[in-house]
Amino acid sequence: MTKKKVLIVDDEKSLSELIVESLMIFGDYCVESANNGSEAFEKYKAFMPDIVVMDVEMPVMDGYESSYKIKSFDPNARILMLTGNPSDSRARRTIEEGIALTLIQKPVKLMELNRTINDNLPAQS
Repeated sequence: MTKKKVLIVDDEKSLSELIVESLMIFGDYCVESANNGSEAFEKYKAFMPDIVVMDVEMPVMDGYESSYKIKSFDPNARILMLTGNPSDSRARRTIEEGIALTLIQKPVKLMELNRTINDNLPAQS
C-alpha cells in the first residue's frame, strides 16, 4: 500500500509542525508543508498530494487564492480549509464555490483532523 500524500499549509510554524508530527504518528502518510499560499501552489505542483490542509489567513497569498489556483491547476484537488474564524468570508466561499471539501476549525483537535483527512482521501484503487 502506498503512503497517502498530505500537504499542510499554515504560516504558524509550530502548528504546522504539530500537525505533521501527529499525522506521522496516526497514519502512514508522506507529509510536506508550506508556509504561505504561494509556496503551497508551487509545492502542490511538485508534490501532487492526495489532500491539502490549507489555512485561510496567511501572508503573501491567502488560502482562498491559493486553493483557487490549485483547483484551477488540478480540478480533482482535495482541499480541507483550516480556519480560526469559521465565519471568514474567504473560508465560506471555498465551500460555496466547491473549492474546499470542508472547514476545520482552529484550535485543531489532532485526532479529529486525522479522521477528517482519512474521510476525505480519495478511495483506494
